[in-house]
Amino acid sequence: MPGTQIIAERAALLLARMPYARQIGACLDECSDDRGIVLRLPFQQRLIGNTHLPSIHGGAIGSFMQITALVTTFAKLGEQRPPRFINFSIDYLSQAKPQDLLARCSFQRVGRRVAAVSISCWQSDESAPVTLARAHLFVGPSDRG
Repeated sequence: MPGTQIIAERAALLLARMPYARQIGACLDECSDDRGIVLRLPFQQRLIGNTHLPSIHGGAIGSFMQITALVTTFAKLGEQRPPRFINFSIDYLSQAKPQDLLARCSFQRVGRRVAAVSISCWQSDESAPVTLARAHLFVGPSDRG
């Protein structure tokens, strides 16, 4: 895998090229050897889905977690093209309060064509995630040219 600085540059590059990531304000929070890549979704009032609680909309959280998986996989594996989702499954564990969200993606297995990843999203305490997700991403060379 490439060095930390190259990983951070690749992560920032892909984030800048993703219109929805820019729209919701997703940004690189941390990139280090020991903790890996952490993305941040700064709280914005427009992300509230339930105004009675209030809580952040599940669609915004799911999209943020998908962005985290794509950015981490692209940055760490050093492929020329961004990966593509094969599948994505999310578990909503608790209410996402009106505050920043953080997410990290970890590799469970990386093959020649497919990467299996898990994504954790939390707010104030990483050991108490608000959502967990699993995904498989196509990372192999494209047969289409």
